[in-house]
Amino acid sequence: MKGYCTVLFILLALVSWTCKTDNPVILPDIRPILIDVDPVPDVSKPIMEGIYSVVTGKERFGDQVVLKWNRKNVSLFSQNNYTVLATGYTNESIILKGFWRVPTSDETGLSAFAILPAEGASEILAGISTTNITIRGKYENGDKKPSKDFVLQFKRPFSASVVADTFYIVGHRGGGRTSDRLPVSENSIPMVAFTGNLGSSGIEIDIRMTKDKVPVLYHDEDINIRLTVKGPINGDISNFTYAQLFTFVRLIRGERIPKLDDVLKYVVDSTDLKFVWLDMKEDNREFVETVQSIQKASLTRAQAIPGRQLEILMGVPTENLSNVIKTFPDFELIPTLSELSTDNARDLGSRAWAPRWTQGTQNDLVDQIHAEGRIALCWTIDVPAFIQQYLQEGHFDGLLSNYPSLVAYYYYMRE
Repeated sequence: MKGYCTVLFILLALVSWTCKTDNPVILPDIRPILIDVDPVPDVSKPIMEGIYSVVTGKERFGDQVVLKWNRKNVSLFSQNNYTVLATGYTNESIILKGFWRVPTSDETGLSAFAILPAEGASEILAGISTTNITIRGKYENGDKKPSKDFVLQFKRPFSASVVADTFYIVGHRGGGRTSDRLPVSENSIPMVAFTGNLGSSGIEIDIRMTKDKVPVLYHDEDINIRLTVKGPINGDISNFTYAQLFTFVRLIRGERIPKLDDVLKYVVDSTDLKFVWLDMKEDNREFVETVQSIQKASLTRAQAIPGRQLEILMGVPTENLSNVIKTFPDFELIPTLSELSTDNARDLGSRAWAPRWTQGTQNDLVDQIHAEGRIALCWTIDVPAFIQQYLQEGHFDGLLSNYPSLVAYYYYMRE
């Protein structure tokens, strides 16, 4: 299909006019780079995935990278950066063009790579498994034309344990924080669309309710210039109707504050995300009842799609919220995630238990949770050394992080 483009192009198109405050890292504009290519067939994608040795370009990308597909884009994950590549093929060559970025700094630049027919593209496009794959091309810093050599050589596929495992890489606040200067706002639909490129298989989102009882995504209690463009209204979110927020408030990158219902519909219909953690910012009965109704409808929507796997869990961060939930008939049937004790997870009949990462791996408690048919995640882990440790030594079923690309690197590198 000619004129093939990706969701990423749309997001970056928005950046050019929405990034007016807070000095976000301006990612290179890659809209026009793939205009006369066909999409890579789905059967070809697993063949490309795996661990690649960096033959040339180690100074930027290290010794090894992980290659992972996210719908129409390819991502490369290394120890200190990620690369997002729009991908297609023409004349039996696979073309990969996009940008790289260091998630913890301002460093970014353009990338332009290819897999030639004789270096694996012919087999890949025909759906024939091969380990003879070489990716070569150029990269550069900033918006300069790529000129530095870059060569990858396929090393191995993902390990059998990684392929068989159900592990959730959960992006914080919809996939990343505004404070990390991403080109899209936290808790926005564009962030949810973008986070799969960072390796996320799940998201955590913050839920509040407007004056007219509409659950929306927003972290802080009040409208402020940390999260929004300065506008005509300020004060608590709960003081305004959704129509007022929709009309007068823009998030820091220009998006509108989204309804929970719209976000979950987008997750179900337009992403491959498998896990949603609803971070409940209020603890009254009406709030719980309204959110639970949307949660239930969204799960029903997902279950109607053949092969769609999705968990949507209501987070329980406080005893007050736990007590409110217990007042509901059949509260054990509400899919919840307890951030309190393992006993609280049992009392609520929670699907998951999620302690703070600073409490340690707690493998004995995690094993007990597993024996009861529940899952365990921890939050919010950002330090690379601890991410690596928890993946190697811990028994958790997922990690919540502001830097999902780092979790993705260490997770997919596992033997």
